[in-house]
Amino acid sequence: MPKTIRYFISDIHLSSKELYDHGYSWFKMPDHQARLINFIDENILGISKVKDVVLLGDIFNTWVCPAHIKPPSYTEIFNSNKEILDKFREIIQAGINLFYVNGNHDFDLAEKEIRDGIHGILPIKIYSSGRLHAEHGHKFDDIFNKPDYFCDPAFGRPIGYIISRLVTTFTSSGYSLFDLPTYLDDIAEAVVTDQNIYETIIEGLAERGGMTDVDTIRMPYGNDLSIKDAKSRYRKLAEKYSLSEFVRELWDRSALGWHADRLCSKNDLNVVIFGHSHKALIDKDFFLVKDRIYANTGSWCKKNAYCVKVEKNKTTAVTLLKIDSQGKITKRTSKSI
Repeated sequence: MPKTIRYFISDIHLSSKELYDHGYSWFKMPDHQARLINFIDENILGISKVKDVVLLGDIFNTWVCPAHIKPPSYTEIFNSNKEILDKFREIIQAGINLFYVNGNHDFDLAEKEIRDGIHGILPIKIYSSGRLHAEHGHKFDDIFNKPDYFCDPAFGRPIGYIISRLVTTFTSSGYSLFDLPTYLDDIAEAVVTDQNIYETIIEGLAERGGMTDVDTIRMPYGNDLSIKDAKSRYRKLAEKYSLSEFVRELWDRSALGWHADRLCSKNDLNVVIFGHSHKALIDKDFFLVKDRIYANTGSWCKKNAYCVKVEKNKTTAVTLLKIDSQGKITKRTSKSI
């Protein structure tokens, strides 16, 4: 029987035991783990037609960690999630291709490290098959989540990394960078100076966490970063982006569909799959681009999980799957092309 099924899973956000135990992680043990494992057992390992499983970014999370705690290494995250990594290995042992694409929360996970952690996994930048294109999607989020070697030449951490660290310092409620507009009033009230908007965001969020300029954010490789130095580092974003560009990206950053349309029109694609936004969706056609399907894989760290299934036969069927707390599929929304 030919293998015709591909699964796309993103935004699991696996973390470390320390962060699980203190309630800082978005992925909640043991409930989210049981859901993921049950889903894999029933729908991937239990189906002979599965060809590929694509881990489409933000599988691991080193960003959601309060400022006073040193972020976990990837080795710590691997060791804290052995059952899930064992399940990934089972996928490979079953003869299914397991691909890994970096997201923003795991953008610095090197190919060698992921290969050493999961033997047989296939790290790639973009998954491409015929007219299908899949990637995480953070590269379209220029200001906040795209790797930034302009402000941080050594490590490429964008301002979104700093924002995530600061927000996790005063809340563990599952904050996403897409929630940043809800903090704007606090930020505006916190600072009335001649600082630019990027300095103001950092200072406003730091104040909400009870931090001042001399307090530091613990960094992965030492060289802890003071709030003052963080403001100085990221103030340079104003040299690249105007205030209007900042406002536009802040409010439109979860709308990845038009980037899918541009990819389709420029590269003769008809299926584009992103993660990143945590907003699961599927749609077909757009007034600028016809005969295309765009799907977003949602996330695995909320009440319901989502992923995307693609089956290629004479036509290509793209299905958004909604998954309950037990790992059971409760809704299928399909489009064909």
